[in-house]
Amino acid sequence: MYKSTNTNSYNSYIRKRFVIGRGSEARGFTLIEVLVVAAITGFITTFLLINFSRTRINFAEEANIFSSKFRIAQTKAVSSARSSGSIRCGYGIRYINNQSYAVYVGENASVLNCSTQNKDYNPTGGVDNDATIETINFSDSKIEFKTVFRAIYFEPPDPKTFIIDSGGTVHNEPNYNLGITIGKVGGTCPQDCKTINIFTSGKIE
Repeated sequence: MYKSTNTNSYNSYIRKRFVIGRGSEARGFTLIEVLVVAAITGFITTFLLINFSRTRINFAEEANIFSSKFRIAQTKAVSSARSSGSIRCGYGIRYINNQSYAVYVGENASVLNCSTQNKDYNPTGGVDNDATIETINFSDSKIEFKTVFRAIYFEPPDPKTFIIDSGGTVHNEPNYNLGITIGKVGGTCPQDCKTINIFTSGKIE
């Protein structure tokens, strides 16, 4: 009988000390509490990972869209695509502000001498002059151009590629390239940015 009493006391102590309970002595966590904490931790971790992934994906998406618009303008110049019913002197991409740019068309090749025209975007309102054919805005307001440039212009039939820097200087010399960086607003490059290199040879990478 003495032994049984001691055993019962020991088991009671163990339950109070180590087993799930709500006594005044040191208590453990209940199963529900552990599950709730695990669920909250998992939710927060998943949320942070998804947001980080979206930020990185948006960089790639915006860079890919910019590259595709570059290729579209280049292809239109090569094929001497018509605009407003006429063959144009060329097609280009121009900078508008840190979150938008545009595809534009050059002068009417049947009315004006293309070789003497300014390669930069210079609209006058007439159908025979430069005109914007598409304006593109970054879909994410947290993304911006880190590089300021004036325009990139393609003149058929080759097409010749002209890069106009932020100061208005027109470059067509061999091996010249312009790095256009797209990145997170307030971010630090290179980890928060992606750079697209454009060459006067017409290559983009």
